[in-house]
Amino acid sequence: MLRRIGKLLPALVASASLHAAINPADLALVPWPDASTTFSEPVGVRAPAGDNRVFVVERCDTPGSSNTSGHVRIVKNGVALPTPFLEVNVSCSSEQGLLGLAFDPQFASNGTFYVTYTAVGAGLADSEDQVLARYTVSANPDVANPSGTVILRVPDIAGNHNGGDLHFDHQGYLNWSMGDGGVQNDPNGFAQCTGRKKADNNPSSCHSVSGSGPTYYLLGKIIRLDVHATTASAPANFCGASAGQPAPYAIPPGNPFRDVGLYPQECAEIFNWGFRNPYRFSFDRQTGDLLIGDVGQNAWEEVSFQAAGSVGQNFQWNACEGLHTFPGGSLGCNGPAGSVKPKLDYSHSIGCAVSGGYVYRGPIAPLRGQYVFSDYCSGDIYVVANTATTQWTYETLAGTPSMNTYGFGEDADGNLYATTGGGTIYRFESASGGDLIFANGFDG
Repeated sequence: MLRRIGKLLPALVASASLHAAINPADLALVPWPDASTTFSEPVGVRAPAGDNRVFVVERCDTPGSSNTSGHVRIVKNGVALPTPFLEVNVSCSSEQGLLGLAFDPQFASNGTFYVTYTAVGAGLADSEDQVLARYTVSANPDVANPSGTVILRVPDIAGNHNGGDLHFDHQGYLNWSMGDGGVQNDPNGFAQCTGRKKADNNPSSCHSVSGSGPTYYLLGKIIRLDVHATTASAPANFCGASAGQPAPYAIPPGNPFRDVGLYPQECAEIFNWGFRNPYRFSFDRQTGDLLIGDVGQNAWEEVSFQAAGSVGQNFQWNACEGLHTFPGGSLGCNGPAGSVKPKLDYSHSIGCAVSGGYVYRGPIAPLRGQYVFSDYCSGDIYVVANTATTQWTYETLAGTPSMNTYGFGEDADGNLYATTGGGTIYRFESASGGDLIFANGFDG
């Protein structure tokens, strides 16, 4: 996510990305809510359904600190409110901090939302834990209650590859992305281990928990939970809860290791696995399809796709980096049996850390149905016009500002936003492509 190698030359854009002009031709990024407003390490933009406010996730006040604050801030009627909606004490070394925000589908009635963050101080492992917590709104709708309830803690091993994105899917289940822990090459095999294991530099020792040192689980995964239910007595395959004790979540149908009788040593919380750092992902708000930007290592970045209604899948790291073998870099990596290839990859001659985006569903009619994403190092905006093909190609939006792209987000109307390392947030706008009927709420 945060590898700073500077703005890459436009000439390095791959010829595969130049197949067609982006429609509409006047698509542009406009500073939002105005050119004078910046945020502290903004990594996401979110909004509850039907709400005219927009919420900005600020990773932290002091990057590099092991004890600082992350915030959620509100933009209301075009103005950033001075009082934070939420303040969370976080560790913000390397890629840590306040990383994710998801509003309950029934937020308008229950006032409940969820965040992910890196805990301060010693935790379950030898680095700060990654935490999922539930919060509620106070009597003031623009300020949350300061204390939350921890739903799940995941032990971590390093300050990078934390994932941290958070979204409800169309079935009402909460999905949380988690990187492989951060050690280069994933020598412990965390991404492919679907149970518990030690950091022993032995990928073959999955399920071995004897010996000294922390026991790790759920790294390199997308975790899927039913946070609207609880479990009175956790079975042995709840890796985030002690067996026999209550758990503040249940396991949804479709999680591949849900059945403790069949999978007593696997982690029931896992939905997808085989990721290096699925730092930003999203659900298509119309179809429910899942789009995942997984940050690569030395050579290739990738975007993966999972159709709505699919069961859990393996996304190939560290056998493959993008469509290429790892290590080695030969094109045509097949990965473990039954695993899923990415929809596209691009080399480090173009960028260095993919920032996964969204399928656009907002008021710019010609852009609808196209997947928009970026890269932290290039700062360019890429558009996949045809998402129905087996392998995707993309175009590069011309005339974008020089920036390091942290993430994306949508508001309640489907407007798309890009957040940047400099603190500026941009909204995608088009004078020619705007749909007035859609904007006024009459579009089905």
